[in-house]
Amino acid sequence: PIYGKYYPEVVCEVESTEEVSQIMRLCYENNIPVTTRGAGTGLVGGCVPVMGGVVIATTKMNKILGYDLDNYTVTVQPGVLLQQLLNGLGVQPAVAELGDHGDAGGQVLKGYPPDPGEKLATLGGNVSTNASGMRGVKYGATRDYVKAMTVVLPTGEITHFGSSVSKTSSGYNLLHLMIGSEGTLGIIKS
Repeated sequence: PIYGKYYPEVVCEVESTEEVSQIMRLCYENNIPVTTRGAGTGLVGGCVPVMGGVVIATTKMNKILGYDLDNYTVTVQPGVLLQQLLNGLGVQPAVAELGDHGDAGGQVLKGYPPDPGEKLATLGGNVSTNASGMRGVKYGATRDYVKAMTVVLPTGEITHFGSSVSKTSSGYNLLHLMIGSEGTLGIIKS
């Protein structure tokens, strides 16, 4: 009963930020509840549609979009699995050779050492819940390794937070407001 009594009326398997934007705009204008769902590995039921409505499934948005080897960053869609990133699946050889942190847990790309426990979770889910793992005490949580993101707001507006550079002091840091908000403020797309 704590997970609600309703099934969603519609499940939308989205493949682009623009699709998410159009769905959110329609739901906002018609006061329809929306629940974002990735791999569904969370233990607290945050991706369960307790009031019915629309479920936006992001698992088909599973591409690694690019690498910046000079700054040790990777740009991904929200449906990329943590296992895919950590094991270098689909990763260019130069990126896979960036090394690990010497801890238990195997190959970890420089720049994302928290190593949350569930490897079949999506990176979008890790960011939206601010996931961390056993290394969180030493290296910090996901929040400490996200530099920028594209977000679809409840109104359907597409916006960008953060910057790909290491140091920026222009304006409020809304990036950290979005990380850990579990989809209540917007849907993280990349």
